[in-house]
Amino acid sequence: MKNIELMKSLLRTGWIRAGVPKCDIESLADHSWAVSILTYFFCFEENILRKNQAIKTLINTEKAVLHALFHDFPESEYMDIDKSLYNLSASNEISEFLQNIEEGALKRIVDQLNPEIGASLLELIGNQNSAEFRIARVADHIDVMNQSSLYSKKHWITHEQANSFHSYALKELERYMSEFVFLKPYLEREGFLANIGK
Repeated sequence: MKNIELMKSLLRTGWIRAGVPKCDIESLADHSWAVSILTYFFCFEENILRKNQAIKTLINTEKAVLHALFHDFPESEYMDIDKSLYNLSASNEISEFLQNIEEGALKRIVDQLNPEIGASLLELIGNQNSAEFRIARVADHIDVMNQSSLYSKKHWITHEQANSFHSYALKELERYMSEFVFLKPYLEREGFLANIGK
């Protein structure tokens, strides 16, 4: 319950750094909920397209939504460290440091749980080699783009800031373009590809 309450109360630090007023910043729970909903719909659309193209391998929607729901759960232990830290060093030291913190936070959570539940959660969050994990990552990046667009419309962040969030997310999404049939048409339909640079 402690971690659940922290998810509901901790604000996303990237938006704090961007200058969004605290009264309007989403919590970790807000973000995880949005990513979970997006993941559900993305799985549904992806599986329809795969069936239409006679692709036999389908996405397990339940597993993907669970990935999305818990993807930031370890952050309730280490307070959502701003990912812009990655840009402060040319080496991998910061990336490795943050990865170690996330693994330690997850272990702390798991150690407090019933062993069977803990093992299940560890397997779920720790398994980053599945299509279900990757489609949840897609939803994660798209939620950031949606949120930055919203804050830009409210004039909490500049268009240039929103453009920066979009550019970073799209760069991350490039690796998934060939895997997920729905992705490029979705980005085009929502105007994310057309808006970059304007």
